[in-house]
Amino acid sequence: MPAEKRPIVIYGGSFDPPHRGHIELAAAALRQLRPEALYFVPGFRTPFKDFRPVPFAERRRLLEAALGEAGLAGRPDVRISSFEAGLRRVVYTYETVAYFRARHPGSQLYFLMGSDCLAGFTRWRRWRSVLKGARLLVGLRPGFARAARGVPFEALRGRFPRAASSDLRGELFLGGRPPGLHRAVLRAIGERGLYFSAERAALRRLISPSRYAHCLDSAGLAVKLAPLLGLPAQRAAAAALVHDCARELPPAALVRYAGRHAPRAPLFEETARRAPVLLHAWAGAARARELFGLRDPEIAEAVALHATGAPGMGPLARLIYVCDLACPGRDFEEARLVRELAFRDFDAAFRAANYVKLTYAFSGGGWVHPLSVELWNSLRTKKRG
Repeated sequence: MPAEKRPIVIYGGSFDPPHRGHIELAAAALRQLRPEALYFVPGFRTPFKDFRPVPFAERRRLLEAALGEAGLAGRPDVRISSFEAGLRRVVYTYETVAYFRARHPGSQLYFLMGSDCLAGFTRWRRWRSVLKGARLLVGLRPGFARAARGVPFEALRGRFPRAASSDLRGELFLGGRPPGLHRAVLRAIGERGLYFSAERAALRRLISPSRYAHCLDSAGLAVKLAPLLGLPAQRAAAAALVHDCARELPPAALVRYAGRHAPRAPLFEETARRAPVLLHAWAGAARARELFGLRDPEIAEAVALHATGAPGMGPLARLIYVCDLACPGRDFEEARLVRELAFRDFDAAFRAANYVKLTYAFSGGGWVHPLSVELWNSLRTKKRG
């Protein structure tokens, strides 16, 4: 009589980045089921709307680093599959289960997940097909509720920490070193220039420490506000990080640079003559393209308009406009009030930011860019309407 086959565990996800929570779930599955193989299956594309996604090859390298530090690398029962990446498209879980079902006929398949994924399981594409091909193996995390009623699963023994890759990415964008990541993963991220580590290093060489701190403060606020506005945190972080990359060019050099790279800035000649410092915003958009490779049009608009604003600004531009004024490093009371308001009513905070910027400009007795006034008038008209 042939020996009973040992089970197969499939662990799919973006692994963007792979963190301790991922590895703890896998280690618990290995202990509990003693499978023939546990397959990590990173997707080809992550489901996040990042304009500069981390490629599969880099995420695989980070996963290998995490497994190595955890002592799981090199084990014959721990494998990383390129199945989904090989198809070079979004692959649904039912397809992945069918692939491993064909590869391991007669074996019991388990699909590993954290309990935070279970609540939305019935919204997955052809979720019943997933259940026909594999049992769900679930690691229970804090706050778990049986939201997916009627969905059978086997629980891993123990409780597992809440861990969200989105939160970790937000910290990484700002240069943080989240304790939820293995040291080897953090080291690889720095070496490979991922999650804006290369861009931050270049920015530090370009501007003063105080200006760099302001950019980080702005990015930190932008990353927190972005989900409330339905904006990708990566795009918000990128725009905020580089928004002042041309701010410290001397006036003559700034005018020359803007003249070469941003000659179509609104009222260029008058701005260059009466308030050349304002050209740093349009010059910054050009520098973001030239030095940082940020060619995304929404980022370009956000950087170009962060100082003056303009009627009809897009959501990302509005966000950076507010964060430039209201970031935690600003030491005046109006900044704090606008910052607090932004989490309750962003539209009101945007109007307040425009009012504060105009008030400071007029009180200084200098020239006020007409775009700022046009924005004020458009917001008053919209509010009355």
